[in-house]
Amino acid sequence: MGMSIYFLGNSFCRLCHSSMDSLLRELDVCSRGLILKGLLLLNHGASARLPGSSRVIFKGHEGFEDYAIDQDAKGDDVATHISIYRRRQDINAVFHARSPMIYAATRDGIIDTVHAEATLVLSDIIIVNDGSSESIGKASLGEPLRPVRIIVYRDEVYSMGACIHEARAFMEIMDEWARVKVIANVLGGARYPITLERLRSLGARYARAIKFGGRSIVRHV
Repeated sequence: MGMSIYFLGNSFCRLCHSSMDSLLRELDVCSRGLILKGLLLLNHGASARLPGSSRVIFKGHEGFEDYAIDQDAKGDDVATHISIYRRRQDINAVFHARSPMIYAATRDGIIDTVHAEATLVLSDIIIVNDGSSESIGKASLGEPLRPVRIIVYRDEVYSMGACIHEARAFMEIMDEWARVKVIANVLGGARYPITLERLRSLGARYARAIKFGGRSIVRHV
């Protein structure tokens, strides 16, 4: 029997958790916002649920679709989102997008902490070699006090958050980090990278907790 502890972000968001109508509206708005940023959302690449709900709403190319967490998923993308929700009770929104910039920044398998906000907020960025729903779901678990917010598989990136806006913010911050790293590489590499030891220090964890304050603790047993 294992146990993981996660600090939640905005465990209740008035903008997207007030009602099902608000959830659908904000899922649509934030999906469009990511597309305007130049990210390519996959079909069924945006999903969200109300806190504690066993129903997940997906935004597809043909509109919204409703799935139960214990339901056999139709399609790889739906299955991957469901795999994350089953493992992470604290997650209420997931985005899945393609980003050539993120692929260019991570193809060497090295995560240079060249972006201060990304370093502070995103914590560890997970790169996987297997894009199956089971692999992504397992990767989302992370470690105690080090919740996973970003998973990268080739040119595909998953962001997850306690609400739609948090998941969108993590995706945008990851995209900004990728742009900074690519530019840094062109100019000869990052001059003052922050080490993983500093990133994983208690001070960095405390700063993340303050930035996304008001968390409760969820234990997955």
